[in-house]
Amino acid sequence: VMKGDRRGFCLIINNYDFRACTLGNREGTDIDKERLEVVFKWLGFEVLVEQDCNRHQILQVLRNLAARDHTPADCAVCCVLSHGRVEGICGVDGEIVTFRELIETLSPNECPSLCKKPKLFFIQACRGNNNQPAAFPQTCSEDEDMLFSDAAVPRDSIPEMADYLLAMSTVPHYVSYREKSRGTWFIQSLCHSLQLLVPRLHPVCLDAIVNSTRMKTRL
Repeated sequence: VMKGDRRGFCLIINNYDFRACTLGNREGTDIDKERLEVVFKWLGFEVLVEQDCNRHQILQVLRNLAARDHTPADCAVCCVLSHGRVEGICGVDGEIVTFRELIETLSPNECPSLCKKPKLFFIQACRGNNNQPAAFPQTCSEDEDMLFSDAAVPRDSIPEMADYLLAMSTVPHYVSYREKSRGTWFIQSLCHSLQLLVPRLHPVCLDAIVNSTRMKTRL
């Protein structure tokens, strides 16, 4: 629930120009960037846009975000639009920032003012070269959802990686689709759902709806 003095910051990293490496330019990504800017400003966020970042610059702009005071904020959002591989996202130099490196920049140890506040990452990037075939969902039994850990955790502590939502446009080893004239399926579905449903929904519910919308409209 967003009820603080301000929503918080939304950082958009938009990587288009990959001429410094063997990866092609990401035609259509500016459409996603502009839509994200409009939607998150409408939601009350202060939007920060970084264009064509290499590996070092990606980590640096995230450290700069972590260095800000988020005390009055409800949450923090980071949207990354780039090429990617199974282990992470690519800077415009072709170097990888792993997903763990990405999210650790906003951990409670690195950004205490975001402790116990949602940290939302939306990643638009391929994670391989395979195309996904259509599949038909089957109902799982309730027992399959009841997974537990026997690890002992002190009662007065919280996991360092708590309060994260990491939403990705595809699964490991598969591509993510982008249209030059319309942007990406994932980001456009995300923005549509945000405008339609965010005043009433928790972000985790929203992520499930984005997945459902993307599957129903494109497969």
